[in-house]
Amino acid sequence: MKMVGVEARWNSGDSVKRARSLVQTVKLLGSRSRPEISWVSKVTGTTVERAERAVDEITMYSESIEELSRNIESTGRSYYAQFPAPLDLFALVRLSRPQNLVESGVASGVSSTFLLLGIKANSAGILHSIDFPVFRKGSRGNQPWAIPQGMYSGWAVPTKLRERWDLRQGRSEDLLGPLLGEIGTLDLYCHDSPVDVKHFEFEMESIRKYLRPGSLVVADNTDKKVFDEAARSVGAEAFYRRHSSLGAFRCPEGTGTERNSTRAVVRHAISKGP
Repeated sequence: MKMVGVEARWNSGDSVKRARSLVQTVKLLGSRSRPEISWVSKVTGTTVERAERAVDEITMYSESIEELSRNIESTGRSYYAQFPAPLDLFALVRLSRPQNLVESGVASGVSSTFLLLGIKANSAGILHSIDFPVFRKGSRGNQPWAIPQGMYSGWAVPTKLRERWDLRQGRSEDLLGPLLGEIGTLDLYCHDSPVDVKHFEFEMESIRKYLRPGSLVVADNTDKKVFDEAARSVGAEAFYRRHSSLGAFRCPEGTGTERNSTRAVVRHAISKGP
């Protein structure tokens, strides 16, 4: 798997400086963002050394990460409920080089930013995001991912990253099917919505026939039993980050065949719930 784009700059960089920059990035994003290299390696089927290298490349984009942080803090808060592994997500994009990426759930735009940074590093791909925004209604009693009044889905995403971003606001049930029909194939799917078994069932049913060999499916806030069964139904194995409901699997060779029978397996597994 050849990596291009930032490779030349990486080779000429200073390793100590990069290490310090990565530490600063984690501090900026919070301790939950500390990358789990072994998880990235297992999901992508690459070596730990290559996975570590991909994660470290995020230090090339400190300016964008600082802008993301400033945008979030401008609303009076330093944190919104957000994707727990943004650096890992960047590395997954960097290593798999997807062309068509779809994301369900945006909120402030942390996961969107790191998907877009991966696209930028690869100089290829487009991110299609779907978000049904929930807005803050006062100072108390709001969902932790609620969008501040006067803002919009993905308000924190750095401006320079938006040229490869297709943001669609509305219910996934209304928008996902038509979107998948437009793009034809799905290389990376990121589910980052609140836990809802029926909603998860809908999304898994919708994306199945658009997956190809090598496609990645990443899901946060999901039931492990359900996700394990969904992975097995396409001949894959789900891997989870430690102490987390964040899982991912990579579709093996042969994905896309016998779709009707495997869809029935997914439907049965998900309908059972936790």
